[in-house]
Amino acid sequence: MSGKILFISRDPGGTNQLAALRDIMLGKDSDTKFAVYEYLHISLEPDIILIAKDYAKAIWQQNGIACEGWPGIASEAEIADYLAGLDPDQIITSTCHLDDRTEQTVWRVARKLGIKTTAFLDSGLNIALRFTDGAGQIILPDQVSMINDQATSTLLSLGLNAQNMVILGDLYQGYAKVMAKGTMTDKLRQDWGVKADESLILFASDYISEMQAMGAVFETTEFECLNCLLDLLKSGDISKYIKDISGPYRLVIRPHPKDVPGKYDNYLLKSTDNITILINDMAPSLEAVLSSNIVAGYGSSLMNEARVLGVAVLELGPIVKNRRGHKKTAS
Repeated sequence: MSGKILFISRDPGGTNQLAALRDIMLGKDSDTKFAVYEYLHISLEPDIILIAKDYAKAIWQQNGIACEGWPGIASEAEIADYLAGLDPDQIITSTCHLDDRTEQTVWRVARKLGIKTTAFLDSGLNIALRFTDGAGQIILPDQVSMINDQATSTLLSLGLNAQNMVILGDLYQGYAKVMAKGTMTDKLRQDWGVKADESLILFASDYISEMQAMGAVFETTEFECLNCLLDLLKSGDISKYIKDISGPYRLVIRPHPKDVPGKYDNYLLKSTDNITILINDMAPSLEAVLSSNIVAGYGSSLMNEARVLGVAVLELGPIVKNRRGHKKTAS
């Protein structure tokens, strides 16, 4: 049984899963808790150490949880010395993306040190990318927890054995509901200048353009999604997808932590008499979601939060592709 557990995360969505996992581990008895304990083979009162890199720090802070920062190390030798000094029985991580592969290095080093590793996925998207390093080599942890079976076939093709996969679900769903209790939304709407007759639309950005610059392939960009949303608001066609919504609108663009600064600044010039556009990412995600009438985007974790909390969600990717197809047919 593992008694000392080291959490390491960087990306916001993955850190949300680990925040929920920590709450489950330290909380009251539940079916989910027993499933987690059985799968991870951990003791009933684990000693949990939290290590946050970059974007993960803000997520832990928003949840009121203290964490240690990732030291300025990158080489396998440095990471090996660091992990050996912490001496964990087990390491639990989020999963990485093209801009940083710290978790992959941790998995590789931990295997050499004989430390068990488990990665928690926060979605079923871009699975191969999360387990492929810059040289094109597959790097896998010992175990992977999934929110559903969407990633199963890809993980099998990458070489992970079925017995080393488990579907524990989206752990953040229940956690978000608990954290959302008592959340104040009136002040944020006031801070954003939302008028009594306005509908508040939150556009949750994805850093697609930044990933494309690093070689990732996407069918739709975040700019296409935002332009589509503006078209729907201007034409009134948004009512085809979301019932009981009408203008005037206050559209808040929420940049992703990995977005290039200023990437949406030009959209401030696109405000109209019926659509007021703001750019703001200062509020905690749950507060921003609960304050909104609609959360729109391509695939942001904020959209999952909205679904859990009963806020209307508009998936723009399929709409963009459908409209694009109509244009081709018409031409």
